[in-house]
Amino acid sequence: MEKLHAIYRFLILLMAVGSVCCSSKAHEPISAEMEEAIEIVYMHFDRWKNNEASFFELLAEDAVWIVNGKSPVSGKYNGKADFLERAVQPIAAKLKTPLNPELMNLTADGANVWLHFKASATTRNDAIYENTYLWKMQLKNGKIIHCTAFLDTYELTNLMTDNINRMSKTMEETRDYIGVWVTADGNIRHELMPGNRYDEARGNRKSAYQGSYKVTGNHIDYKDDTGFTADGEFKDGILYHAGMILYKENK
Repeated sequence: MEKLHAIYRFLILLMAVGSVCCSSKAHEPISAEMEEAIEIVYMHFDRWKNNEASFFELLAEDAVWIVNGKSPVSGKYNGKADFLERAVQPIAAKLKTPLNPELMNLTADGANVWLHFKASATTRNDAIYENTYLWKMQLKNGKIIHCTAFLDTYELTNLMTDNINRMSKTMEETRDYIGVWVTADGNIRHELMPGNRYDEARGNRKSAYQGSYKVTGNHIDYKDDTGFTADGEFKDGILYHAGMILYKENK
């Protein structure tokens, strides 16, 4: 065990020294207290990476954790239990596989340990979630007592709202095409109904066109009841059809 600690200490000192070599504090030695804090974080991160333990075992029971930015889980959490219940568990519920973390950098200033890493996982909907994190942590008695977490909240929001899966799937798979599609001026109201039937109103003419349709991927083919055919394409949630641009009506 002592040999293992010595290896950890050597590796983290290499990272810590390398991180500050070009800064104005390059010649300031790392205190013994901060050296120990970095070692503790490194050891827990390594165990997390190897699926031996959760990194959050390092949290003090009364730890304060702040998720920066704007996302469904951004905000301040008072206590380990609060953070695990309202942030960690909801995120984990969206994932099929555990987060796989890769260390990018680990260093410290006079009061904080800075952990920089990236992580990825497969979601419940078989999409890929990837993010990059920077955690600014204060430790006391070998436990994290305060952390401010910085990350790409756009990616986190997509995960929490299932947008990752929706962006990776076609309209055929999501069936988001079902509903009413309207031109910006409201003149054309184009309803795609379940059962592969459509009904199109033009101005005051209700049911001006009716027929069947088929969606393949993001492409749609129409066959009107009078016999003529047409097609269209869904791009970024917009329907381009017969020279028209239609937007889905939100009810």
